[in-house]
Amino acid sequence: MVQYRDENILVVSIGSKTTQAQFGLAESLTQAQAKVPSVVYKAPNPHGSNKPYFSSTGDEADAVWPLKEGKIVDLPAFEYLLQLMTQTMQKTKPEIPLAGCALFLVSSTLWSRSQLEHVTQYVFEEMNFPAFAAIPEAVCLTYAYNSPDAFIIDVGEDMTTLTPMTDFTIVEPAQIVIPLGASSVKKNLAAKLPELTGPQIDALLKSDIYEVLHKDAKNLWSAMNQPDAPDRDEETSIDVAAIVASGKTREILAEREKNKKKETEIPNSEKNTNTFVDADGVEHTVGQERFHGTEELIEAIAEETDLSISFVDEFSKRQPIWNNIIIAGGISGIHGFKEAIMASLTNKFLVARQSTYSELPSNFNTSGRNTPTVGGGTGGATPVNPLYSQALQTQIGHGQAPTSMRLAKMSEYFSEWKGSKLERAAFLGAQIGAKQIFGTNIEGAYISRQEYNEVGPVSVWDI
Repeated sequence: MVQYRDENILVVSIGSKTTQAQFGLAESLTQAQAKVPSVVYKAPNPHGSNKPYFSSTGDEADAVWPLKEGKIVDLPAFEYLLQLMTQTMQKTKPEIPLAGCALFLVSSTLWSRSQLEHVTQYVFEEMNFPAFAAIPEAVCLTYAYNSPDAFIIDVGEDMTTLTPMTDFTIVEPAQIVIPLGASSVKKNLAAKLPELTGPQIDALLKSDIYEVLHKDAKNLWSAMNQPDAPDRDEETSIDVAAIVASGKTREILAEREKNKKKETEIPNSEKNTNTFVDADGVEHTVGQERFHGTEELIEAIAEETDLSISFVDEFSKRQPIWNNIIIAGGISGIHGFKEAIMASLTNKFLVARQSTYSELPSNFNTSGRNTPTVGGGTGGATPVNPLYSQALQTQIGHGQAPTSMRLAKMSEYFSEWKGSKLERAAFLGAQIGAKQIFGTNIEGAYISRQEYNEVGPVSVWDI
C-alpha cells in the first residue's frame, strides 16, 4: 500500500460540540490546528431541488448540530461539515492537492453501520480522497496513552461513554453509555446559583475557582498513586546553566516567583467565597456552591465502571484494565474531577491484597472452612501452597474485584501536550494513529482507492 508523508495527512474529529482538525503532522505532535463549533446552517438550495443544502454561516434559527449525544442525527449536515473542514484546512496549504492526501476521521461506536458506510462513500466519491481510515475515539485514546488494555471514561456534553479496551480493541458488549455529562453538571450548578445565567455558569466551570472536592480524594487515592514529594532542596534549586541556555531567563524566574506567591496564598478550597470573571468581563462572587454539581455524575460513573468491567469475559484482562483508567472529555480537566472519580472507585470497589484469597474458587460446597486463607487456615484447613495461589490468581485475574486501580500515564515525549489538561487527548491519539496507519505499507491498514473500487463502502469494516 502507498505510504503517505506526514504533511499529506489530514486528521478530523467531529464532536457533538466541537470539531478539531490538523493538516500535516509535525515531528512533535501538537494540539489541533483548528477548533470550531460543530454547527452548520440550513440554506436554500440554489439548484431548486429538495436536497438538503447548508452554509457555514446563518441565523441561529437555521443552525444544525449534526451530532447529539455522540450520535449522528443529521447525516447530510455531518458530511457538509466534514467537507467544510477539509476545504478550510486545505487553504492553509494550497500547494498540497487533496488528491495526494489521506484522511483520518475520528469515529464513534455510537454511529450506525449504514452511517459510517455512507460517510466512507462520501469521502471517496464526493471528496475524492485516495486513502481513508475511520478509527473510534476510544481507540485513539489508547494510542495517546500507549495502553493496549485500558478503561475509557469519556465525559461528553450530554452523556458519558464507558469503554473497556483489550489489546487496543473495544469490548463492545461491555460498553455503557450514561445519560449524564457536562450539561447535567451545569444544570445542578445552576440550581444552586439561580442568579447566574447559562453563559456565566459556563464561565464559572472554566475558571480556576471551580473544583471538585472529595473528602477522601487526597488521603485515599492521591496518597496511593502520587510520587513522593521532592526534597525542599530540590524544589528550591535553580539550574542556572539551563535557564541561561534557554534564552528565557526573565520569563522563567518570573514564573518561579509567581509559583512561590501561589504557595503562600490561601487555597481556593479553604476560602468561603471567591470570584470569577465572565465572558463580558463582569466579576462575580460565589460561595461554597462552586464545589458542587458533579456529585450525581461521579456517582453514576463509579457504579457503572464496575459493571462495565465485569462484562469483560477475559478475567486476566480485568486487573490491567483497572490499572489503566483514562478520563477524557471537556470537563475532565476540572481540578479535582479525576481524583474524585478515583477516590469514589477506590472506596466502593478496591479490595485489599490480603483479601484476594477469598476470591479463589473452592471445589467444596461448605460454609467456608475449606476456603483458602492467608497464612494457613482454621478448623484444620490445609494451608495454601504460595506458588499455587500466585499462579491461580494470575490465571483468574483476581475475579471480579480489583486489587489496585490507577490513572493511565501519558509519555512525556509529547512536549506540546505537557502541562495541558489532556481532556482532548483523543486528538493526540488520532495523530499517532494516522502516522502509524498511513506511514506503513501493511495491507489493510487503511482503505485505498483501489480497495474501495473493488469492495465499496463496506470496506470500512476491513481496517
